[in-house]
Amino acid sequence: MTITTAGTTAEDIAFHYDLGNQFYALWLDETLAYTAAKWDGVPAGEPDATALPRAQRAKLDHHLDLVGARPGDGLRLLDVGCGWGAMLEHAGRDDRVAHATGLTVSPAQYAFLAARALPGAEPRLESWEDHRPERPYDAVVGMGSFEHFATAAMTRAERLGVYARHFEACHGWLRPGGRMSLQTIAYDGAVDGAGAIGEFVGSDVFPGARLPRLSEIAAACDPYFSIVALSASAEDYARTLASWSARLLRARAEAERLVGPEGYRRYRRYLRASEMTFLRGAVTLYRIGLRRRDEPLRLPA
Repeated sequence: MTITTAGTTAEDIAFHYDLGNQFYALWLDETLAYTAAKWDGVPAGEPDATALPRAQRAKLDHHLDLVGARPGDGLRLLDVGCGWGAMLEHAGRDDRVAHATGLTVSPAQYAFLAARALPGAEPRLESWEDHRPERPYDAVVGMGSFEHFATAAMTRAERLGVYARHFEACHGWLRPGGRMSLQTIAYDGAVDGAGAIGEFVGSDVFPGARLPRLSEIAAACDPYFSIVALSASAEDYARTLASWSARLLRARAEAERLVGPEGYRRYRRYLRASEMTFLRGAVTLYRIGLRRRDEPLRLPA
């Protein structure tokens, strides 16, 4: 099937995410969440075996809180870029979500989710550009997908156009009063991906991807959503990356068996280099809560 993507191509997504479900399971925790955890209240000395999954579930709960999903609500949820299903599995707890649709453009992730057959979950091998729901959702969540919506070759105006189309689509998918939450890496102290680390990540890890700036996100969402919550935590991603890196190091022999010595070294370098970019403030992590406007604003050009 042909998957439409305005940003990172399906082939480049497969280059990263289809490296092997077994490989990622070696160093992600039991939730298989591949975005920054939320470490508030998790002591530095807690063993990684419990600390990382606890922090990941805290992140998932935080996003459910941002979209107003309370125990017993039984909402309809869309997860844009659902990965290996961390939110799809977690959302049904306490009946906060009755039905969750997850979009992925990774065939490996989709096959994994289809085989799991999670109750109340509907994974789809589909991009957000192609998504046409049968009826509105109560909430939309996107964690780690926004970074793939634009490419390094795009001008700022082109990036803003793609981001605006995404928020327009989310507005159309949601019922009146619906909520949205977004978690994304964004440039902060760095202007773009120039430099040795940026060039390595852009060529050897995430080909073609381009991070947004907060100003671009705010401008693109403004006609369609009110921003009701905003937090930044580069530290959350740095600690998550350090945990992943340590877990991958401990699993070196099996990782090399699955992806070869070069694949192992590439990912260790990627995780350590990415940690440094957060620690020095080149990039940061934003978590944003948004409320759907009843009607889109007609803003001056």
